[in-house]
Amino acid sequence: MSLASEQFSQPLVTSVFLDSYSSNSALCHALLELSQSKLIHAGDVEAAAAAIAYSVVKNLGTTSCQIWLYTDNRTRFRQLADYGTISTDTSAPVINPAEHKNYFSDLAQRSWLVVNTINSSQTNPISNHPLQMKEVPPYLEKQKNLITALVEIPIYQHEEIIGAICCTQQQTPRVWQAAETSFLLTAACLVELAVSRARNQQTTATLNKQNRQLTLEMIERQQAEQAWQESQRFIRGILDASTNILYVNDFISGINYYVNGCMESILGYSPTEIGQFGARFLEQISHPEHVNTIHQARRKLAQSKSGDTFEHEYRLRHKHGSWRWMLCRETIFQWNEDGTPEQLLGTATDITTHKENAAALEQQNQALTALARVDALTQIANRRAFDEFLDNAWATRQHTPLTLILCDIDYFKLYNDTYGHQAGDKCLKNVAHALQTAVKRQLDLVARYGGEEFAVVLPNTSLAGAQHVAQSIQSAIGDLKIEHNLSSISNYLTLSMGVASVDSTSTGSPQELIVAADQGLYQAKSAGRAQFSVVHINSDAAEAKS
Repeated sequence: MSLASEQFSQPLVTSVFLDSYSSNSALCHALLELSQSKLIHAGDVEAAAAAIAYSVVKNLGTTSCQIWLYTDNRTRFRQLADYGTISTDTSAPVINPAEHKNYFSDLAQRSWLVVNTINSSQTNPISNHPLQMKEVPPYLEKQKNLITALVEIPIYQHEEIIGAICCTQQQTPRVWQAAETSFLLTAACLVELAVSRARNQQTTATLNKQNRQLTLEMIERQQAEQAWQESQRFIRGILDASTNILYVNDFISGINYYVNGCMESILGYSPTEIGQFGARFLEQISHPEHVNTIHQARRKLAQSKSGDTFEHEYRLRHKHGSWRWMLCRETIFQWNEDGTPEQLLGTATDITTHKENAAALEQQNQALTALARVDALTQIANRRAFDEFLDNAWATRQHTPLTLILCDIDYFKLYNDTYGHQAGDKCLKNVAHALQTAVKRQLDLVARYGGEEFAVVLPNTSLAGAQHVAQSIQSAIGDLKIEHNLSSISNYLTLSMGVASVDSTSTGSPQELIVAADQGLYQAKSAGRAQFSVVHINSDAAEAKS
């Protein structure tokens, strides 16, 4: 038994594997057919995994294929699909990663594990040459003595292992061919793609119509190691099905090597026109405000490790002059022998509509917030705004007096009954406007307290100043000359007011100030209406002023 394993810094479907497909047209056709299966994109991960496991066994002629995924916040490792295994165990196939730390630690350090038999005459090669624990997945422990060869490949998503796909051969020896392991590597990527499709459908319903993950995830998972030009035609047929712009640039010069057809449908530039831009084509079509952001992203990529991906939002110029918001995700696609970046792979998603909708929603939210604080009839602050303003004024007064005036229209019910509710509404609007005219400081608040009652909050205002404001309010209401024939005190509409003030040494709460002002309003009404009464919270008696 021989153990062969290779370590890749980040698995990607690249030209090295596609080369092997070119020598095996049957596997290539099967892979293409599998990648186009509706089950991969339908959002049902178990159905997709079952189809992938079946395709692996059918096309590679192996004994079985198992697909495992982490679940429950990575506390369980569950079998998602199993084709070909004969088992009488009907219990749920689940592994606890905490019980197999060495295996899962080893799984995270490699990109694939291949175990082949080299002596076909051995009746029990595994027993004769026992494997180490890290060489045999724990879920195959019961079948260990039957297995003559296996291939296990981790499944990655966003730089993290989410599962594994394992293919086994039993009874007869077998040496895995490059085309077979390449087929399995791509099958692992397709499992990850099915998982991505399912998660995207659960979290972003607005994006589930876009078929942009198939090629993107495959390309992001493998670093192209060789023969890019030879496999480009095969890859391009898949990439052109994407709904995102995909581009490959020389990292140093910024010259574009490849761009798919979505560039023309989204931004209006044909691949030929992109090539004519020459060096730094992305900077040439980006908004001037974002050129420096692009340069910063390049500096980060220059220091990045294999598999690192950076996201940025840019405004790019359409061929006809308009600007489109694009979400660009970039990673180093190929490295020079000295470790410096050689080629950059990028995708660009049009998020213009999303940006516009977000801005419109923000404006609507601001408008709704403002409306929630305005009285619909009088268009001044409502009771909610009054409560918030008074609480804030009380908390921040800091050694300064705070005064409140409560106003009530005299005999307003009689006014409504006599002149009608439409006239009553107009009266309330006129009174609100008069109050705002009389209260001149911007730091003061005029609010509708409820019904025919109004409130005026005067921060940093003493009783003397508040009395002056009350007199101004009386004058403003008198100037309206609103006819009120059933009033027992005047032929015109009048107000009664209660004025209350708290000085810098007072304690208590805003409610105490409201109670005092309401007491003053009661005193003004008891004294004959059309006047105001002044109450100081720290005073024993209220002083009435006409």
